[in-house]
Amino acid sequence: MFTTASDYLQFGQMLANGGELEGKRVLGRRTIEMMGSIHIPDTLPGRKPGEGYGLTVRVISDFGAAGTALSNGSFGWSGAFGTHFWVDPKEKIVAVLMTQGGSIELTGDFETAVMQAVID
Repeated sequence: MFTTASDYLQFGQMLANGGELEGKRVLGRRTIEMMGSIHIPDTLPGRKPGEGYGLTVRVISDFGAAGTALSNGSFGWSGAFGTHFWVDPKEKIVAVLMTQGGSIELTGDFETAVMQAVID
């Protein structure tokens, strides 16, 4: 799949808006709830602590155990060639990173930088 950063951001915004974008329903509210709910917990063998999986996405269940600055309940996905996005329902944030051949370190640094920019 190929897309632009702008379109990817709109996709994330639609998820953050409970399945609606610009007043139009794209996905059902229940579908979004299932995406952000953990169906594969971190207690299964081979899973990273603090991260489970919802419907097609990683979900943060314990930010401390996961070693991330993201809020619990944040959900998103990292692509094979350097895309990374997440939706943080608590902070009302959608973040998109698009690189060519990104790394785990880069995505972690991006998450931290975005979350450190949140002003209370």
